[in-house]
Amino acid sequence: MRSETRTGLIPDWLDAWFTRSVTPVIRRLIVARVNPNAITVAAFTLTLCGGVFIAFGHLITACALIVAGGILDFSDGKVAALTNRVTVFGGILDSILDRYADAAVYVGLTIFFARGGHDATALAAVLALVGSMATSYVMAVGRAHGYAFRTGVLRRQDRVTLIAAGLLLSVGHTLLVGWLSVTAEALGLGITRVATLPLAPIVWLLALLTNLTAFQRLVALRRLAQGEQVPGDAGDALRARQLRALHESIDRSPAGGGRHG
Repeated sequence: MRSETRTGLIPDWLDAWFTRSVTPVIRRLIVARVNPNAITVAAFTLTLCGGVFIAFGHLITACALIVAGGILDFSDGKVAALTNRVTVFGGILDSILDRYADAAVYVGLTIFFARGGHDATALAAVLALVGSMATSYVMAVGRAHGYAFRTGVLRRQDRVTLIAAGLLLSVGHTLLVGWLSVTAEALGLGITRVATLPLAPIVWLLALLTNLTAFQRLVALRRLAQGEQVPGDAGDALRARQLRALHESIDRSPAGGGRHG
């Protein structure tokens, strides 16, 4: 029996809380008989708009759009599974639009920091984009050769959570920069421009961890190709737990019995 190793940064208790929180959204989508592919497209559209708002510095609006897009991106597969509408094309569409959505956010971050004169952080956003794409591509190549795995320190939901947290916490950036400028002037440090905090360090963290995850998955794929065992797919186990929790929650609700009607 293969061992199961937990992956990602989000702890199980937080994932369970998030699943419970979005259950009403999923229930409404099921009752309204919304096509899972339409949910996928809506999630992509919201995230794409979020990337545009990042580029022009509207970080709070961008955060709201990306969080809404993330909720729908989480929901599409769950709605498909709970209503027996899982299709091959739906999975392909979801995977392709996820890549475009990721690109939109990272390009938005690159433009935002480049416009602010923070070229190093803009470069870090490009590196994060490369790492994000490489992470997904390594897994896709593995699955094309019959290997199913989802190892690595940073999953897509972790990346979205980190970006949303950075955007949300950037509300206090103006006050923080003002305080730093006054303090620096009093100390004679001459600091006149500070990259958006805490968004900038999160971008650097993403640049590091996305590429580390791609390397971890490449190592796992090499081991599989050589016939070695790798730890069990914790990602699949997590999705199974999420679906069980959603089943139980929706079945207990008054509208639960009509989801397949």
